[in-house]
Amino acid sequence: MEEMDNEMFGETIAKKAGPSIMDHVKKYLAYWPVFILSLGIFIGGAMLYLRKATPKYIATTMILVKGESKGSTQQDLISNALVAKRGSNLENELLLMRSSDLMERIVLENQFNISYYILGRVKTTDIYQDAPFRLIVQKVVDSSQGFSFVVKNLSNTGVTIEYGSKKNVRVIPLKWNAPYSIGGHQFVLAPRGKHITGDGEFMAVWSPVKQTAGEIMSKYTVDYLDRKTSIIKMSITIENLQRGKDILDALAKEYDRADLQEKSIASRNTMRFIDDRLSLISSELSGVEGSLETYQGRNQITNPEGQSAEAFGGSSATAQEIGEIDVQKEVIQQLQNYFNNPGSSGKLVPSSLGITDPTLGILIARYNELELIRQRQRPLLGSSSILLKDYDNQINDIKGSILESLQNLNKNLSLQQRNLQQKNSQYREFLSSLPRKERVIQEIKRKQSITEGLYLYLLQKREEASISAGSENLSIYKQIDKATGFGPVEPNSKNTMMMSVIMGLLMPVGLILLMDQLNDKITTRYEITNKLTIPVLGELVHIPHRKTKGILVMNRDLFGEQFRLIRTNLALADRGNNNQVILVTSSNISEGKSMVCLNLAAVLAAPGKKVALLEFDMRKPGISKNLGIVNNKGLSDYLSGQTIDLSEIYHISEDLPTLHIYPAGPIPPNPADLLMNENMAPLFEVLRRRYDYVIIDTAPSGLVTDAFILSTYTDTSIYIIRQRQTLKKQLDFINDIISNNRLKNLGLVINDVKTGGKYGSGYGYGENYNYVYGQESKKRWWQRIGRSSSRA
Repeated sequence: MEEMDNEMFGETIAKKAGPSIMDHVKKYLAYWPVFILSLGIFIGGAMLYLRKATPKYIATTMILVKGESKGSTQQDLISNALVAKRGSNLENELLLMRSSDLMERIVLENQFNISYYILGRVKTTDIYQDAPFRLIVQKVVDSSQGFSFVVKNLSNTGVTIEYGSKKNVRVIPLKWNAPYSIGGHQFVLAPRGKHITGDGEFMAVWSPVKQTAGEIMSKYTVDYLDRKTSIIKMSITIENLQRGKDILDALAKEYDRADLQEKSIASRNTMRFIDDRLSLISSELSGVEGSLETYQGRNQITNPEGQSAEAFGGSSATAQEIGEIDVQKEVIQQLQNYFNNPGSSGKLVPSSLGITDPTLGILIARYNELELIRQRQRPLLGSSSILLKDYDNQINDIKGSILESLQNLNKNLSLQQRNLQQKNSQYREFLSSLPRKERVIQEIKRKQSITEGLYLYLLQKREEASISAGSENLSIYKQIDKATGFGPVEPNSKNTMMMSVIMGLLMPVGLILLMDQLNDKITTRYEITNKLTIPVLGELVHIPHRKTKGILVMNRDLFGEQFRLIRTNLALADRGNNNQVILVTSSNISEGKSMVCLNLAAVLAAPGKKVALLEFDMRKPGISKNLGIVNNKGLSDYLSGQTIDLSEIYHISEDLPTLHIYPAGPIPPNPADLLMNENMAPLFEVLRRRYDYVIIDTAPSGLVTDAFILSTYTDTSIYIIRQRQTLKKQLDFINDIISNNRLKNLGLVINDVKTGGKYGSGYGYGENYNYVYGQESKKRWWQRIGRSSSRA
């Protein structure tokens, strides 16, 4: 049947797309009364809030922090103390400006802890200095406890005040400037003008200073104007704009005064410190100079630098002379070795090699002269020549004289060397003792220099401190402009109304979504098509319960046409199949199964076909009750053998003579066992021969097994799903029936369908059926929406 359905009328529940955007829009439009109510509530609440809320304003001012930047060169401690430097760090300045102690000072000095209000019917307004009187507190017993009272009946002579609890209100007439006490706090009220009259009610409040400072701090903000500048922006959000301006101006003034006071204290402390140090250092300087004079006199040191230079020069010269003598003695030793060496005979003698003795030089020159003459004459004279021997004797004599001269010269040089070494030792002894003496002198002079420098430095700073004391009225803070303000910034009426509209729209949407999530019953066609893959034979619109009695398909209305469409679909599906016996079941009771059976049988019998309607829902028969048939004999009697004549148990419909209704009969003890009776098969054989269609009304298949037992004798099965009644989880049960083929050729009929609006527009059959009795409906779209919403 499913394949033929797919080909014939294409109404298989293939996986269809979900609801469109327009479906969702129509769904929410169906709840338009809820949206209107929600918008009314939220907009009304917003208007009430705007009416009662106290407006708030923002006051701002800017302060320039003068001073060196972070990268400036550092000054000495005394210079920093003279100008009371705090480092010019904007982070530190921000912390200082958030100081609670500073806020408490300005609250106390400017009496910001005294407030005045005018009492209205809806709200109480802070009037600050616009009150026609002033509260002057003369005595405070407990600074942690505030007090307040109501002022009314103002006149030129006085006022009436009220205070106390609501159950114990005290009313006191009070004259202007007359002292009065409340809880130990003594005060007077002074008029702000010559003529004071009025019927308004006012409230005067005195709050503890700490409490008021904390309240102001919670509304007060301070931050950089720009990271590239040293300007700080202060702002406060407050109920009275003038009060906020005065608070910011007072803060700026207090910053200036605190800075000047700090500079003054630092200057006085610095002057006192410099004077004390000058007195002490002057005494130290006198002691150091006396110590230097005593040490130089005792050690006979007048000019250590000159004396040390002279001694060092003499030692160097002496050492140089000793070195020269050593060189001459070495040369003498070499000459002596030369003359004493036999191998040197007949050779010329080197020059004096730096020896300055003239005698020695003459002897060596004569020796070399004779040696040269002998070397020239020797080849000419024989070895025994008297002349050659004479040359040899002369050379030997001169050689002896040279050796004697060298010996005498060596003795003289040794004597000179000893004298020079002794002199050099004296120089060295003086130089070795000089560093210690000079070091002591240098230490004394260094201490003297340091003491003098410190003394001169303190004298300079003392003069600078004197000059700085005259410029103490220059603060590092400068208020660029007086505090300004704008507003009100709270409440923002535009944003409040916008948020109320948004919340008024979102609240119903949220409620509708929540209802959808909590709803466990089928409401849209998409919920069915997303789960099942069997054909839909038709859909039945919702009709009022009072109109569900009897046969309803005889008229040419939408309901009857939908049953005729089901008949047509069954006929189309019958091609190739014999859909003579049709079983109708559902998941649970109250899903319209019996009503569908009765009207389906009627629409099949309308063309003249013979139709048998079997009421096999023996536990709770509904057809016989609906038609007013006496159910004292029926199918249970036939199956149990109490009667064998079918003509005794059926009833002929008054409207359709070809429609025979077989009531259930008396309720048997166990209907399931009765349905398995041996008389069941012969019953259907007889019915198939006598009738064109057999419609079976069974018990709900989700509760009992009757439908599955009867399925053996059927050709086609119709499963009833009722919108807003059938549970979503029962679709899984239907899928199980399909997968196990427990009901033959199963098709769906969706009952009690409400289309459009919150139920969506996914039901195709009859959704746009606009022809009634052959004429087009004249109703406009807004009329149809109104009808849908009224049904909702």
